[in-house]
Amino acid sequence: MRTTVTVRGIEDVDRILSQVAPRHAKNIMRATVHDMAKQVRDDARDAMPEDTGEMKRETKHKRERMVLGRARSTVRVGFDAFYWRFLEYGDGPDGVAYDFFLRAVHKMRSQMTQRFLVSFGDKFERALARARK
Repeated sequence: MRTTVTVRGIEDVDRILSQVAPRHAKNIMRATVHDMAKQVRDDARDAMPEDTGEMKRETKHKRERMVLGRARSTVRVGFDAFYWRFLEYGDGPDGVAYDFFLRAVHKMRSQMTQRFLVSFGDKFERALARARK
């Protein structure tokens, strides 16, 4: 038996998750949010200046604990690349703001719904495939 699900908006996501077991819904949402943090990390890495590559290596996405039932993931830069904030906010050696994180967040905001739906759809299809087995 094959089932086809079409997700068209956030309301559909909410409806689908209310029909799925709560544990699975929570895991799908955590994976989706973590995937979106990964996309922000990748966009920021693409905009970072290429010097030694240390800042790009030290930029990672991390899954956080759920707070009040909300999934969270963060993008962090390790201590060895502490100078990222000087470049981000324009206090670097040349005084120019590279604002790679700001650009990555603006890009994510403009495409948030589309990226969320694509990522959620992929995660949901995988969960359904695992459940069928």
